[in-house]
Amino acid sequence: MEEQEDRRYEEVTGEIDRYSTRTSSSIFEDNIRSLTQSEAGECLHTLGKCDSGLGYAYLGLNASNKGLTDVTIVPTFKYVLYVNVSGNRLTTEALGVLSSMKYLLMLQADRNQLSSAELDPMPYLQLIFLLSFNSIVPSNVSLQILTLNENKLESTLGISHKRLERLELNHNNIEEVTLSPYDLESLMILELRGNVLTTTNGIFFPRLTRLYLAANQIEKVEGLEILVNLQVLHLRSNKISSLDGFDSRCARLSYLNLRDNEITRISELEKLDCLPALETLIILENPATADREAEEESAYRHVVLAMLPNLARIDKDPVLYEERKQAKEFRKQMLRDGTTFVDLDINFFSAR
Repeated sequence: MEEQEDRRYEEVTGEIDRYSTRTSSSIFEDNIRSLTQSEAGECLHTLGKCDSGLGYAYLGLNASNKGLTDVTIVPTFKYVLYVNVSGNRLTTEALGVLSSMKYLLMLQADRNQLSSAELDPMPYLQLIFLLSFNSIVPSNVSLQILTLNENKLESTLGISHKRLERLELNHNNIEEVTLSPYDLESLMILELRGNVLTTTNGIFFPRLTRLYLAANQIEKVEGLEILVNLQVLHLRSNKISSLDGFDSRCARLSYLNLRDNEITRISELEKLDCLPALETLIILENPATADREAEEESAYRHVVLAMLPNLARIDKDPVLYEERKQAKEFRKQMLRDGTTFVDLDINFFSAR
């Protein structure tokens, strides 16, 4: 699922990435490297027509992987909607010059030397452009996608773009989420993979639909009750042992990845019964579910289904009709025997 989401995003942003050069910025010396007017002209792509009928303009500029420290020239191309300056040596101050681009919809600045994500808010778009592939950019939008992956960010302070829909801060050194819901009121997708977060708290965005927090140091799930529109939650490769923090107000959460955490008791999964829309659950590589023999695999799936009968997929495999039927019978037998899922922690899985 995570890989599929990434592929879909690459399809959207591929118009920019297709023009990326593959030259590593490491070959450049530690001196000032400014993007020149002529170089910038070569970086332009995707010709579009201005809706006012005044003529054509390039809508994309890709200046990635050039070892740049200065992109002051970029805002002079005032009609550009999409800018990619990934793989350079830009600091937060150097990137700040792009804040003056009033038509900017998407900014990619991965793999630079940003120590802060604090950029001035992007002004509202005032003109309508008709792109070369005949899709219309609405007249009342501003920056919608911001990617600052693989930089040196330690804080999320200062990110304030009211129309931003997707924010990527993967593989930085962020310890705490301090994003304001008032400054990012349109945010729908947030990526914070590969940071050093210890909790899910601090993410207060009611419109959020996808949240990616894999490969952090999260020990505690909390603060999810505000995420009433959340559909996809990735918590893979963290340090979660308790599932107490899930809340029935996450009524749309349908996909949950808990792979490679520290869940030692299978009965913890019963706490997910509060999620009415949950269909896919990934729990591989947890102490409670690891190293199963072939005959235990079937019993394990029956136990999970008995706890969470609405699941359509467990780990890599879809739930079969026969499995669902057997899980239902298993649950009835538990009721007759007076057995709880906590009892299974001791009697069933400890027998391995």
